Amino acid sequence: MELLKIFTKKVEQKQSCYTLQGKRRKRRQKQEYRNTSLLGSSKKLEFILLYLKDNARQSTLGYFYNMTQAKVSQWLNFLLPVLESSMKALSCMPVYQDCYHHANHSDNYLFGDVTERILPRKICKQAQQEDYSGKQHRHTEKHFALCDEVGYIHFISAAYTGRTHDKAIFDQLDIDTGTVPFLMDLGFLGAEQDSTEILLPFKKAKNSTLSKVKKQLNQAMSSARVKIEHAFSGIKRLKIIGEKTRLLSYEKRQSIFRIATAIHNFRIKSRTVHIQNYSL
Repeated sequence: MELLKIFTKKVEQKQSCYTLQGKRRKRRQKQEYRNTSLLGSSKKLEFILLYLKDNARQSTLGYFYNMTQAKVSQWLNFLLPVLESSMKALSCMPVYQDCYHHANHSDNYLFGDVTERILPRKICKQAQQEDYSGKQHRHTEKHFALCDEVGYIHFISAAYTGRTHDKAIFDQLDIDTGTVPFLMDLGFLGAEQDSTEILLPFKKAKNSTLSKVKKQLNQAMSSARVKIEHAFSGIKRLKIIGEKTRLLSYEKRQSIFRIATAIHNFRIKSRTVHIQNYSL
């Protein structure tokens, strides 16, 4: 209901100024027409969330909402920016740029890692080579993310090709966590030399074994780092992120990934408030 309240205000503002085709109206529309295919903001929010949650095909949505596939495409292009701006208004949108400064110094730890999203194979041979991930053995794009101890994602990077190594992605970002240490896996080996706040597991040297203490420390760090994996699974609750995407537009894929991350943050935020109220 909190999301619907803000979404209603945003969608009414956009409908009063723009048509479904995205053209600016000559006169402001005071109220919605009764014969519109999606009457009411509640139905519009249900429509766009169903598309994201089930990764539904446009023909399927057209069947359930009694509209043509072309009309479904128009509604999706119209509502996706509205949903994104609504999530920003709820203060759940993570930072999305090349640099990040963590302002909350009360956090004990932060966790960073890279998640991959499966893409359709492109026609161009060179593009296929750039998108191919040797780790997943699929064509993917990668995002680096930073979350806290409750799984709230504060930062996500732009998408990088599947061929790009995790450490190479991190090197292109400017991340400042202040005095808050953040944990990453051995895929970022060498990053700890640039900052004292970066903590990595111990790596076994060639023809040797780790001591019992180092193994226990690695196990403890692995148990803590699972928070970022849980955060990624929260994002991928939306099947449009978890499954192979059919979207060819780079900008639209990035917009949907930001929305999915914001929805995960909104879930975490609401759950934390509920637990605090329950404990009181």
